[in-house]
Amino acid sequence: MEARLLGSGRWFAWGYGVLALVGGVLAAVVSSGIPSTDDLAVHYAYVRKIWPELYVAFLLLLAAFLNLAPLGLVLRERFGQGLRSELLYAAFLAAGIIGILWMLMQIGSAQAVVRDSAGVDGQTLAAIGYASGIWSGVINWMERGFLVFAGIGAYWTGRAALDQRVLSRGLAWFSLVLAAFYWLGVVVLLVRDAGFPLPEEVGSLFIAVGSLIATVWAGWLGWELGRRPSTSV
Repeated sequence: MEARLLGSGRWFAWGYGVLALVGGVLAAVVSSGIPSTDDLAVHYAYVRKIWPELYVAFLLLLAAFLNLAPLGLVLRERFGQGLRSELLYAAFLAAGIIGILWMLMQIGSAQAVVRDSAGVDGQTLAAIGYASGIWSGVINWMERGFLVFAGIGAYWTGRAALDQRVLSRGLAWFSLVLAAFYWLGVVVLLVRDAGFPLPEEVGSLFIAVGSLIATVWAGWLGWELGRRPSTSV
């Protein structure tokens, strides 16, 4: 039973990596041309136009996050019982739950805009824009929460792999690099929120690169989890 659980870890890792990559790329491509909110009529018309593609992208990301809790469970079993393993599992569980809530809020907010913004006057558009701005703030913080806990999970994976040599040292260091990119992105955004004149693009760049690293990390981790546990380097 334990061997089957450990072997299933590769599919959870690969499932997360593939779904996150496809969903993230699709969302980035279709939303890259969204006009600014200076003209709400034009902005929301474009959102309605790309909504089918965005909806698919959000569902793919939602499915990706469903893999994180079982992946954390597999890693806990792989590294053995202990405080570090429990923290690792708790981090991936929290990242999965927050990621799912993040995507549900994205879907609900965008769906409401698509449904309510067609054929309305400027005053109604302004009210929709105000409500959407509040939701966007909540959604942004859900994203940051996901990045924090996903970074914690990656960090403890790297530390446990280095100390116990259950996974390769290359994957261990790659896990720490992933955590660093996620956390640097969050820190830059937090510093910017505090009023320091840092461009938002810097934090977004760290997060985007971290997201790409995460797909490679998931593929590498899945390959290692499919191998028999070994104490060799």
